[in-house]
Amino acid sequence: MALTTSEGHTFTQLVFSDLERYRPGQTPSWPRVLMRCASNPGMVASIVLRAQQKAYAAGRVRLAFLLRSLGMFLVSADFVPGMDVGPGLLMPHPNGVVIGNGLRVGANVTFGGGITAGVKQPDVDPDEEGQGFPTICDGAIILANAVLAGPVTIGSYAQVGANSVVLSDVAECAVVFGVPARKIAERKPVLPGSYEEVDRA
Repeated sequence: MALTTSEGHTFTQLVFSDLERYRPGQTPSWPRVLMRCASNPGMVASIVLRAQQKAYAAGRVRLAFLLRSLGMFLVSADFVPGMDVGPGLLMPHPNGVVIGNGLRVGANVTFGGGITAGVKQPDVDPDEEGQGFPTICDGAIILANAVLAGPVTIGSYAQVGANSVVLSDVAECAVVFGVPARKIAERKPVLPGSYEEVDRA
């Protein structure tokens, strides 16, 4: 299972990678980012999240938490500083998204609205056995109002159905649904907006 991190990417590179998920094939630029912000709150959310990531990585923790509040004010999304999100995040409906500080997200992941990804028990140390944060691998799709609880791994190109609660690992290319989520199908490794399978070699 592939997990591409944000390491080695600048703020601009990360924002442009997110823009490319909205406008594949176009050459990214800051004017195009601003145009997308005017019509899509997901692009606004991406800018806040990426600025927060870079601030936290640079040790500017207070600024990262101020940006958390800004994200909640602007798009009603709660990005807790400390998470790592790889390039190419697509978040067209960011309202209600809540992601914990230990979350790890790969490249080209898609988030629906209202998802929650964090620890199982907020009153237990996340470093204890059986606790921790989810990991979402490259190309995965998490649909609206899904809940990822604890140290679960969502495999590459897997899809979590709307309103599902994931309490255990999800295999690559698996489609899961329900409470608790169970495998109901498999999908091809295709990114939303694209009709070609991704070469995973």
